[in-house]
Amino acid sequence: MAEGISELVNSSRLVTEFYLPNFVVHHLETVNEIWDLREEIGYGGSGVVRKEERRVHSSGEKYHGPMVRAVKQMRKVPQNPDQGQWNYRAELEAVVKFSQPEVCKHRDPFFVRTFGWFENQESVFLAMEYLPSSDLERFRRSSPPLSEFDTSLIVWQLIQGVRHMHDAGFAHRDLKPGNILIASTSPMWHVKIADFGISKQAMQGVTRFHTMRIFGTLGYMAPEVLGYYANNTGTNNTTIAYTMSVDIWAVGVIAMTLLLGRDIFPLPGDYAKYVFGQRALDFARGQGEVLTDDCQDFIAALLAADPILRPTAAAALAHPWLMQATEATEPSPVREIPDSEADSDEDSAPSDSLQPSTKNPWATIGSRTWPSKGSKTYSDALLTKFKYLWLDIILLSPKFHTIEFEKTRFYVLRSDNATDIETSAAQSVWTSSQRVNKILDKGYRTSEGHVVLFFSVIGSRRFCGVAQMTSALDWENTDPHWVEDVWQGRFTLTWLSHTELSFDLVNHVPVKETTPGFRAIACYDGTEISPGSAYELLRVFSAAERR
Repeated sequence: MAEGISELVNSSRLVTEFYLPNFVVHHLETVNEIWDLREEIGYGGSGVVRKEERRVHSSGEKYHGPMVRAVKQMRKVPQNPDQGQWNYRAELEAVVKFSQPEVCKHRDPFFVRTFGWFENQESVFLAMEYLPSSDLERFRRSSPPLSEFDTSLIVWQLIQGVRHMHDAGFAHRDLKPGNILIASTSPMWHVKIADFGISKQAMQGVTRFHTMRIFGTLGYMAPEVLGYYANNTGTNNTTIAYTMSVDIWAVGVIAMTLLLGRDIFPLPGDYAKYVFGQRALDFARGQGEVLTDDCQDFIAALLAADPILRPTAAAALAHPWLMQATEATEPSPVREIPDSEADSDEDSAPSDSLQPSTKNPWATIGSRTWPSKGSKTYSDALLTKFKYLWLDIILLSPKFHTIEFEKTRFYVLRSDNATDIETSAAQSVWTSSQRVNKILDKGYRTSEGHVVLFFSVIGSRRFCGVAQMTSALDWENTDPHWVEDVWQGRFTLTWLSHTELSFDLVNHVPVKETTPGFRAIACYDGTEISPGSAYELLRVFSAAERR
């Protein structure tokens, strides 16, 4: 195939002869497979999906694999030029990464499986598992609204899938009921994410997803995709800034649509009024039914108009409303499919399943970041793996974009008076007790000059700024102001922010993810905090500055 295809993708290519419109033949190592083309079962912006059946060999040779499959045909060059240029190589990369059996066994059961791909001059074909129950869009249009329990099961699986995609640097960008296939329904819902046609991978160090065209389906597009927050994210009027948050918004719309059985923004004006705070979400279900407070709080969080205020997938999974789902189910992420199942000719059986459980195997420190009911703010975006922080760096204030999280060490400093902070702001210097100075000096040298400091004044109940060290400790010199206080030594710094931040806004942030009870707002002078906690503090600083 053309250049630009990874070894992983190339290894799943099927050598194929075409006898269209009747059948195709795959030449495998030990056998030739003949697949007869059947009816069309789906159609989307980037291709058509057909059902295919494997022809049984007259020799009766036993076959290890499915007897029925769904094949998506995607034209390499769009028929409609208004669709823009579709990068089929990008979709192949995403499909193989998240849905090929050999690759996704640690991510099952959240993605539709694929069994390989093949191509001719005009099109690329993806061979996928066949799920006869269709998709959520068709289901919801022919069924009454779902219960909160059933919806929570579906949403929990969607967010698990989104979390895996985001951790790998991918955003789906077109999550909607039509792209969510049903493996089984009530009482134990099992759904799978499909159609990676417009997913895009974040490149390392680049966390905006730029495009000159709007991708996705209008009803599920986040406000920033439509340009509502373009100026706040540093983009121009012709460029859309995508972050991972677009998928979180889409899941929120899906959840509310399933619960209410109707479009939540029936008119374009309703959408705009909501984004500008002129219209609240309408949670009415009809016949006087009301969604629970936890449910409304969860959806409102996912549908925060400003992307900086939406939770990450990891934080969303910890919301109390999803506890009913996590207590009922657990994924089987490392389950191998035994030969007895691989040999099965049952085309309607799902390739994996959700198993009953009495515990929540996915519980993380994030489960403690959602506040008690009635709190003025909700927790957001505390990532559990700091090496992925760059994915959401666009949500931070531009002045924080130079921070290299994989190298930087972060500390909280507690001053006993505001005058010292004002002096530091004017002279770009700081000193502390000998104990804390030693800690900071060691941190600066071991990180090769990457140290960020969060300042607060004891008794003020607020952080008062963020600064970055620009020198190691100079133990021989002490500025006159600090000599009077019997301090010794000095180091220089650059102030990144003088914004004051109430402790009430960040009282959910721990010193480390492994010590949830030890809060960053109540630690000792010179305490080092984790990159994940530092990111959350910087995110809230950024939100405060935007307001």
